[in-house]
Amino acid sequence: MALSGVHITFGYCNVGFAGGVPHVALPYGATGAQLMANPGQSSIAAQAGSVLPNAELLLPMLTINASAAIFYTVGPNADTNVGPLRYFDPSFGAVDILVDAGDKIAWIAA
Repeated sequence: MALSGVHITFGYCNVGFAGGVPHVALPYGATGAQLMANPGQSSIAAQAGSVLPNAELLLPMLTINASAAIFYTVGPNADTNVGPLRYFDPSFGAVDILVDAGDKIAWIAA
């Protein structure tokens, strides 16, 4: 079935250390996902990050994919009427962004 609307996934980004320098890895450990068929605010939010026993960091991350171009904003009270807005073009593929614990996403059609 084709994607219709905006699909979001909150999860983590695993940040390891090599030679004392942080290196960002691929998305790691999804904590929630939502298909938003209509513009608005997500009903799910980013979970708090943590530190693994080997000193790797798990930072909150949001993955966005959409069937059409959108404007979006991220924050604890995400509201597209308040801004600032970011632009997402689905022709470039999904986007991963680091977020803070408790952040949600809100979007409108571009």
